[in-house]
Amino acid sequence: MLTSLALSTLLLAYPAPREPAPTDKGPGYLGITFEAAGDGVLVTDVRTDGPALAAGIKANDIILKFNGEPLEFDVFARKIVRMRPGTVVPVDILRGQDRIVIKVRLGVRPDDFPYALPDPELQVPMIEAPELPQP
Repeated sequence: MLTSLALSTLLLAYPAPREPAPTDKGPGYLGITFEAAGDGVLVTDVRTDGPALAAGIKANDIILKFNGEPLEFDVFARKIVRMRPGTVVPVDILRGQDRIVIKVRLGVRPDDFPYALPDPELQVPMIEAPELPQP
């Protein structure tokens, strides 16, 4: 009995292990394409090299919550980008009739991801520096 009491005390004294702090910099990356779907977003495609596929997210899943917060379609991508790669995020999903929660470790956004590329039609006017008077 003394051994089980000591073991119980020992287990209570140490906190549960935590996810390591993210070490990478830059925008977070989930590796999906999506569209609006009622109160969430419908996953239309999952990249083969992305964190979403590694975590088990599939095409046709409906993401209802991201990081414990209900989704707003207009700000979903910004939420992902504002997080650092390496961050572990719970994602609440509706798959068929089942609601599941999947933890995803965000990745580093690859250069070939469409949303990471600059808009080629974006024209930024060049502003010439004024000439400085000569002393």
